[in-house]
Amino acid sequence: MDGFNFRYLLEMLMPTIGLCIVIGKRKNGLIKAICCIAVSQIFNYAMILAAKNVGYAETEIITGMAGYAFIIGWFIVSWLFVVASIYLWTEVTLYEAVYIFAVSYSIEHIFYCIRSLVEYVLNGKILADQPVIYMACLIGSFLLAYYWFAKGTVKNGRFYVETVTATSATIGILLIVWLLSLVSGIFGFTYLHCIYAILSCIFILSNQRAQLIRENERAEFKVKEQIWKDTQARYEISKDAMAIVNQHYHDMKHQISALASMEDDEKRRGILSEMENDIAVYDAVVRTGNEYLDTVLTEKKLICHSKHIQMSCIADGSQLSFMEEIDLYTLMGNALDNAIEANEKIADTARRWISVQIQDKKGIVLVEIINPYEGDIKMNGDVPETSKEDKISHGFGSGSIKAITEKYKGQMIIKTDNNKYLLRLIFTENGN
Repeated sequence: MDGFNFRYLLEMLMPTIGLCIVIGKRKNGLIKAICCIAVSQIFNYAMILAAKNVGYAETEIITGMAGYAFIIGWFIVSWLFVVASIYLWTEVTLYEAVYIFAVSYSIEHIFYCIRSLVEYVLNGKILADQPVIYMACLIGSFLLAYYWFAKGTVKNGRFYVETVTATSATIGILLIVWLLSLVSGIFGFTYLHCIYAILSCIFILSNQRAQLIRENERAEFKVKEQIWKDTQARYEISKDAMAIVNQHYHDMKHQISALASMEDDEKRRGILSEMENDIAVYDAVVRTGNEYLDTVLTEKKLICHSKHIQMSCIADGSQLSFMEEIDLYTLMGNALDNAIEANEKIADTARRWISVQIQDKKGIVLVEIINPYEGDIKMNGDVPETSKEDKISHGFGSGSIKAITEKYKGQMIIKTDNNKYLLRLIFTENGN
């Protein structure tokens, strides 16, 4: 009966916290999770009182089919409270919350079995709940969950739990381990079961850790594949942009020839006005001190000109010299593509604009891209959802920006206010 007191909850929470600490958090999620845990404790005390009322003392073991059903139901409801706490605290799906709980239970069960084996080997001279052993196992469960499992498998603030069949099988194995734990206690095989359970849980955790690492590698490959596709697409766009420049060049040659033979002042002024507009195209050439940044900014500025979008740029490109060429090209290209796409949805061309600023502020490199937008922006975690039908392909736009930013130990912040969209990227001076 004492298995449902605060100590058991603490044993479950320590590895759970270790797993969840590196995952994205919901707004006010911690408060909600604490409230959920508090309700679970009220439930546990109510169940203890209910058990006493039907004739069981707190130290007695419930027996009989009804008693076993009572205990199993109690366990399951208590676990559901932990799952709910994970879901309320972190930005995970319900399925991912169940997965995190299963991993947490595996870690908790390993250290529970270690404590039981210590008591058995020492013939009860040191009890399983002796403070030093108990605290050492609590700390050990947190460290194993955080350093060995979570830090090596969490990518972009989440576990990539993609293989449903394998994960469901893992949860099924854990249920069998738990049921065997109950049965072994009834028939006196607890310590033999502990050895089996430790080996089983280690196997499960190692298997799941390897699976998550493979999923991370697969996701990283998809990002790299998308970067390659983006680079190809940008090459085609660059050719289109240069075609615009060449067209204006030929137009100006014809206009100069016509201007030389024209006597009508009014027509001459009209042609001069057209030439001024054509010359404005060449103002799109950007010089920032970083040739790769110059390429992408010039390319996007030419596109903006063709789409009647005013693009201003104040940039010290040398501040981004720590980035690899492909990363810088993809980062700025995706960010500006998103800004251009948002502007295209604005019918009034006079309201189309993009502001780009790249500067150093006291050793911090700050990249800010601001643009207007119309309509609503739905967020998926901390990145906006794509409005295009091909969400798998186009969804990598903002995702790749975030991935590249995090690669250089940076931070991505998105703000929307008064129909202005702000993308802010913050890096240390050397990107480390």
